Amino acid sequence: MYFLIGVIVLILFILILYLVIRFRIRRFLNQFGFSGMNIKDIVEEARLEDEEIPKSLASMESIYLKQIHKDFPELSVEEMKKKAEIIIMDCYQAISKKSVGSLKGKAKAFVEEKIQEFADKPIAFQNFKIHNTVLSKYRKESGIVVLTFSTAFEYYLEIDGSNKKIQDRVKIDFLSVWDFSKCSSAHSISIHCPNCGSPVSSLQGNHCDYCGSVLLKDFGKVFICNDIVQY
Repeated sequence: MYFLIGVIVLILFILILYLVIRFRIRRFLNQFGFSGMNIKDIVEEARLEDEEIPKSLASMESIYLKQIHKDFPELSVEEMKKKAEIIIMDCYQAISKKSVGSLKGKAKAFVEEKIQEFADKPIAFQNFKIHNTVLSKYRKESGIVVLTFSTAFEYYLEIDGSNKKIQDRVKIDFLSVWDFSKCSSAHSISIHCPNCGSPVSSLQGNHCDYCGSVLLKDFGKVFICNDIVQY
């Protein structure tokens, strides 16, 4: 008898809990203008927005451009943006081909990681389109300069027989050493070998500890890709 009463009480509790949750969801939907939509419609609308709306980018050009032009009068930020976009397109083409090709450093490491992520599945990035590229950060520390660019883009990912539209974005760091005499290990900037992508503990040795490439030749007076991150 007590067992039966307990079961009935539990059923009533679950029913009341369901009604309360349903009521709160409906009130929430009414509050934000979704009164005529059910959960399935909301999920579908969110999915479509995720496919159609480009990823947001935080531009800091109004803050950094004046200082960059002062520090590097001959540097074209617009050309650096184009360089970032070319690297991104080269990386995704390489991922499609499952081959790093002529890519080096962190771009090569980025492609290798993505190839491993997709494993043996054949993939393709169709209708690749760049939306925008912005300067998002500028750092100058211990003789080292880093320009960070963020790029938003879209493509159709063909994998496992499906063709899904994806909105994506990537950050690329371009690094240059403007004064080797000021370089030391006491800085917060992560440096990677432009040839193999391995971490560089110090520029004082002038050679990569892993592949032996000459760092002075690579970093001096030019901006090279030091990192690439999908976020």
